[in-house]
Amino acid sequence: MKGLVDRWLKINLRVVLLTLLLLVAFDLALTHLIIPYYMNTDTAGAKNSAGDVERGPLIRRLPADDIDTLTLWKEELAGDEGFKVVFLGDSVVHGGGVPDEDQTIPSYLAHHLGALKPDQNLAVHTFSLPGCTPADTLHILQFIIDTRPDLVIYDVNVGWFGSPKVMEHPRLAELSQPAAVGGPPTTASSRKTDFEERLSALVNDRWALYRYRILLNYLWFGEPLKERLALKVGGAEAEDRLTDPEEIYRPWYEKDFSVLEKQAGKLGYFALDASNQHWLSYRQLVGLLEQNRIKAAFFMVPRNQTLYKKYDLLDEPVLAEKQEQLAAAARQSGIKVFDYTYAVSDRYFTDSVHLTAEGNQAVARALTWDLVQSGLIEMGD
Repeated sequence: MKGLVDRWLKINLRVVLLTLLLLVAFDLALTHLIIPYYMNTDTAGAKNSAGDVERGPLIRRLPADDIDTLTLWKEELAGDEGFKVVFLGDSVVHGGGVPDEDQTIPSYLAHHLGALKPDQNLAVHTFSLPGCTPADTLHILQFIIDTRPDLVIYDVNVGWFGSPKVMEHPRLAELSQPAAVGGPPTTASSRKTDFEERLSALVNDRWALYRYRILLNYLWFGEPLKERLALKVGGAEAEDRLTDPEEIYRPWYEKDFSVLEKQAGKLGYFALDASNQHWLSYRQLVGLLEQNRIKAAFFMVPRNQTLYKKYDLLDEPVLAEKQEQLAAAARQSGIKVFDYTYAVSDRYFTDSVHLTAEGNQAVARALTWDLVQSGLIEMGD
């Protein structure tokens, strides 16, 4: 009996040791090979299947709103030593109308800037998320502001300012929560909570597999996560998710938006005052950029004028008034504002506001020109 127990212990000890070795090897590979390769993959100069739309470098979209994934993206941003451009915003910047990461506005902008300044170390990062409200964006900016980006670009989507929901990503509020300070906990439950937090922090610091678990879920089982992020949002983007998921990337004129006939109100029918939480968050975002002396450019997102007018959802004077109020608040803090409301042909939309690859490329071209003309991107000699 004793010999049987000894053999069982030896076998199980070997299994445990082998498992530990495999975990260590995977952690090292994850930290030094897999994550660096994923974050720095470049497909500059590629073409789409038809060969008619030039693709940009592959600028990784933020795949989730958890603190671990955001921390990874922040580490990449902080590690860049060149001129750092950061995109903030919602699914317009995230690329809600295109399937691939090298077809987004940030990717195309990186391509154009790289062509203009091939000898400069210039890096583009995106911290946008589908359904990212002004409050959500504010929390992200507060989280990354200490990395000192050289230029922040934000897409101003006026539709959010009429949404009843202040945050679409409540987990982002955790980014700016201060760490607990003070004396030792006084109750058993609080001691347990403190111990669990310390243990979680230790595991997160030492175990890469745990630290990157959300990102790995995205890499291995990406489609369900992407669908949750893209489809389970409301507010300003609710009207843009009226078709089936498989129809998302098709041009808008091939879809049925007749449900919009029942939608009340028009774009811009709200007040920008102290009663509007989105307006307050927007003012805080502008103030944070000014206080930290971060150069910034805001742009008004393109609109599918034909679709809005078809369903009587557009009052152009009211929209222009509200957008000018938003632009003026930004300009007062030294932020450049570009108006692309009607800058893109209607045929390059997948719905009322999301763009096809051609549309994203058109915005990136206009943005590149405006950044250079405004002096935010210096061409040198």
